[in-house]
This record gives sequence, structure tokens and C-alpha cells, in this order.
Amino acid sequence: MLREEGEVAGSAGEAPDGGQPRAVRYEQPDGLVAPGLPLPIFARNVKPQATVCAVTSVDASGRLADRRPLQALGWCAGRAVDVTGRDTAITAAARRSGRWTISRSGHLILPASVRRTCGIGPGHRLLVLAYPDRALLVAYTMSALELMVSRYIGEHEAS
Repeated sequence: MLREEGEVAGSAGEAPDGGQPRAVRYEQPDGLVAPGLPLPIFARNVKPQATVCAVTSVDASGRLADRRPLQALGWCAGRAVDVTGRDTAITAAARRSGRWTISRSGHLILPASVRRTCGIGPGHRLLVLAYPDRALLVAYTMSALELMVSRYIGEHEAS
């Protein structure tokens, strides 16, 4: 069967051995099939569309370039937020007594203390996840993502 270019062939789901995700196979236009990474199985009560994700860069002043996660949260210019960083993760939550605010142009600017704590510099990229139902923004550094994937691969290679 012919598929449109870029269309995904295959499916992911539970494996017969007790629920481990199985790899997805992507059929390419020339008929070759390439294995993909295993896909996670989502909890039944979590709606993936409820989370807005973006990979964005950080400039020299700590400004996150992509505003879509903030827009999904309804955070406009002047909104007070608390921003905390620990290791390779950052959280931001809207608070009336928040120490920082969303910039006039509608961007989140990471405080210098948070950037230092997380080892973030100009040009670094972050995976930013917005959870509108929780009024919460979480950002991970690329090193955090690399560690998560390495652990995932290590756990599944051992089994």
C-alpha cells in the first residue's frame, strides 16, 4: 500500500510480555522500514493534548524565545510568577506574590540565580512543558533529557 511521504506506518502498544512499549516501524517512501524508539504508554486519565510542549532557546538575558507555552497558560505581560530551579529542571507557577513577572513582550525571563543553578547559558535549549490544568510550567535542559533517555535505554537493554 502506498503512503504519503512522512506518514507513519505501524503502531505502538503493550507488548505481550507484560506491558513494555514496543518499537514503532516507520515506512519510508522508498519502501524501506526503519525501527523507531519505543513509545511510552500514557496513563489513561492524562490527556496528551492538555500539555503544550516546545523546545526553545535562552538568550543572554535569560529570555525564553518561544511564548506558546505561556500563551497556553494564559500568562500575559505583568503576570507574577515564582521561578525555581533545581539541577536540570525549572518550574514556574503563577502566584500573586510571585517574585518575577512575565516581560512586557510576553516572555518568561529566567532569573540569573536559576540559570546558574541549572547551568544554563546563552544559546542553550530547553524542553518547556506547559500544564494549563495545573497552571504550571516545567522546563528541562538538554542534559536532563539526555540523562532520561540514557536511563530509559539502559533499563530496557538490561531486560
